[in-house]
Formats: sequence, structure tokens, C-alpha cells
Amino acid sequence: MKNKHEGWGWMLAVDFFFAGMGGGMLVIAGIVELFIGEGRISLVGNLLGPVFMCIGCIFLVFELGRPFQSWRVFMNPKAILTVGAWIMSIAIVVGLAYASFGLNPAWFGMEKLFWQDWNGVRKVLSVVCLVTGLVVATYPGVLLSRHKCRPFWVGPGMITLFLLSSLVTGVAAQFLSGLVLPPVAVPGVMQALPALAGGLLFFQLIIWIGYIWVKRTGGTEAEAASAQRWIDGDISASFKSIVLLLGTLVPLILLLQSSLVAQAVGALLVLVGGVSIRCLVVRAGSDRTWLPGEQKYKNRLPFGDEAFLKAWNK
Repeated sequence: MKNKHEGWGWMLAVDFFFAGMGGGMLVIAGIVELFIGEGRISLVGNLLGPVFMCIGCIFLVFELGRPFQSWRVFMNPKAILTVGAWIMSIAIVVGLAYASFGLNPAWFGMEKLFWQDWNGVRKVLSVVCLVTGLVVATYPGVLLSRHKCRPFWVGPGMITLFLLSSLVTGVAAQFLSGLVLPPVAVPGVMQALPALAGGLLFFQLIIWIGYIWVKRTGGTEAEAASAQRWIDGDISASFKSIVLLLGTLVPLILLLQSSLVAQAVGALLVLVGGVSIRCLVVRAGSDRTWLPGEQKYKNRLPFGDEAFLKAWNK
């Protein structure tokens, strides 16, 4: 009982993964639409972006508890969770609306879907996708970095790390979507996505090394201790083998190959690394600093199996 609500679980990490990846996919779709041209990103990717965010929302609802009261998260305009919920909802609706412009009318037995001629609306939706996608991709880092009692999370560096991870997983997911259903205008963007993902992976690797080094050498004692877990502690094995090797270095090499199969495997490994890093970051939140007297107070709370509680429940 005394440890209840002191930490978050794996469902929050999965929410961060799907929401961030979906936001990254919207960002890529918006950039391509505005600066390169329509039809160069797969319809599957444009649909999966908001769908992934919906999946993330489902995990978040069950992680927070009381799913039938989840509507309350929209009711406090001063809470960052409320702001994030509203922006994600807008991103989902606008993302689906934007994806509808790529639907094939023949699938519905029609010659044309009337709204697909509204080019101005399409451009506006792509702008909203770009902006809200960036917010959703960054939001988990903002949420965690505000927890001053969690030494590994606190600080602006977490925002950059989550944004990079969301973008690289979004690029990888868009590339895999293009393999399932190629975009209407194939040349150009699809061939550039593996190189873009590789560049983001390299940048992410540098930022992660720098983040842990700064926490270890330039922070408080609590921050140094939390960073040490990633160097040679209980998190280090998973971080080095799954995140750095399997989720970063190996896909970085594969994505830069000319083989489409190698690029596809590399993109899949990027997703493995993305969900793994979120699980480890959430796990690192078990480290926390305490207010004066807080631990003494918590140690005096009942565990739940005391004799007086058993007698009371009879």
C-alpha cells in the first residue's frame, strides 16, 4: 500500500511510444505536403499516425485508472495533462481528416470524393498536423521533465530526447507503411526516408551519451546516482544491448544499405529501440528525491497486513 502511485508502469511507456510515433508520422506528413508535394507519403502511414495516437490514449486511460472517469482529464485547463489530452484529440481528428484526402474513390464505388478538390483545406489540415504532431511528439518529454523529484527526468534534455525518438520512429513507421502501400508519387521521398532515419539515429545517439554524461558529472548527487544506473547499474545491460546496439547502431548500418530488405529490418529495429527506451526511462523514474520527513512518514504507514487492519476487516 505505501508504494501505491509512487511510480508509473509499462502502460505509460507504451502510451508514450504510440503517441510519440503517431505524432512523428503527422510531422513527416505535414512537412512533405507543405514543402515537397502531395501523394509522396503512403496513405497507410497517414492513417496509422492518428490510429497509433488512439492506441496510446487507450493505454494511458488504463494506466491512470478509473477508465469510466477518463473524461475528467479534459476538465482542468490549468493541468498539463489536460492540455496534452486536448491537443492529442485535435491531432487525431485532423490527422484522419487529412488522410481522407488520399482515399481512393473507387474503394467506395465512386468516381470522386467531393472534398478531395478542396486544396486549401488540405493545406490547412497539413499545417495543423505539423504543429499538433510536434506537440504530441514533444509532450511526453515535457510531462516528465517537470517532475523535479525525479532526478533522471528533470531538465530540458528529456524534451529533446523524446522529440528525437518520436521523429525517428515516425520516419521508420512511414517508411514501413510505404512498403505496404506505396505512395501515389513514388520517386523522391520514400528513397530518402532511410537516410533521414539514419541521421536522426546518429543525432539521438550523441544526445543520449551527452545527456547521461551531464547527469553523471554536472548534476546533483541524486542525478549522478540515477545516471549511474544507465552506466553500470540495473538499467545498463538493457540500455547497451537493446537500445544502443539493437535499436540504434544495427539499424543505423542497415538503413544506410541499398537493399530494401535491410532497410525494412532496420526500420523495424528502430521501433524496437523506441519502445525499449521509453520503458527504461519510465523505469528510471523509480529514483526520486524526498522532502524532509517524507520517508519517515511513509515508513509509518500501514502495509496492509497488520493485525489491527485484519481485525477491522472481519
